[in-house]
Amino acid sequence: MASSSSDKGPVAGAGSDALRWSWIGSGVLIGAVLLSLFTSIMQFSEKPAVAGFVVVLSIVVAGMLVGYYSHGETIRETAVAALCLVVLVGIISTTLLDVAIPTFVWFISPFLVPGMAMLGGWAGELLQGTLEEAYEDRLVDWPWVFCSIVLGFTLSAYAVLVGREVFDVTLDQSLWLFAGSFLITGWIVGFYSPGNTMVEPAIAAALMVVLDAGFVILWFDGLPAADILAKGFGAGIVLALVGAVLGELVQRKAGRRRTAPGDG
Repeated sequence: MASSSSDKGPVAGAGSDALRWSWIGSGVLIGAVLLSLFTSIMQFSEKPAVAGFVVVLSIVVAGMLVGYYSHGETIRETAVAALCLVVLVGIISTTLLDVAIPTFVWFISPFLVPGMAMLGGWAGELLQGTLEEAYEDRLVDWPWVFCSIVLGFTLSAYAVLVGREVFDVTLDQSLWLFAGSFLITGWIVGFYSPGNTMVEPAIAAALMVVLDAGFVILWFDGLPAADILAKGFGAGIVLALVGAVLGELVQRKAGRRRTAPGDG
């Protein structure tokens, strides 16, 4: 039986509807640091689409960190922080950097950016264990499938972005970075999730291959050959499954196993 909201700790009781501004400020700070880091190492002027992608990705990561490290549920706070960050980026871009931001970007940002921040916040809350009422006794725990996708694609995109800009990795070399992201994602989900969640990262890996292929087109201006995609599809599933098994084993050995409803 899932735990009730009254078991969530001191922040889940009366007054929990109030926004927690300390975590809103933390989200803005984390997002600003991530954006500053990538602005310093990347030449966004050559690929405006990648610049927009990095902004969204940084907001997802900021939301994920806030959701994971905060006490109680702070998904709404990530959305507010994202809106504040959009305003901050807009002011800096137009006044200090003299960058012209297209009108359609201003139009979609208030909708897209908070949504992506909440997605990251939700994944962070799931990893933290705040949303345990979402767990059900079923063959596939779909929340953890989607969490694996968010986490895995974020890891792979950041790894390739840094590898491309700092170490000048080629398209073929980037495949090793993608492989590492599948393995790490499986391990994290296996370690932090309740019950047995070895199949969820494997299912997510199949969808991550499609997302990673789209990212390769955006960043490398080319699509890997069909045989490479086929191998990546199979290898991604295997690596995610291996990572999940290792994560489950470490979780049990560490004695921090959280039991899902129905597992006894």
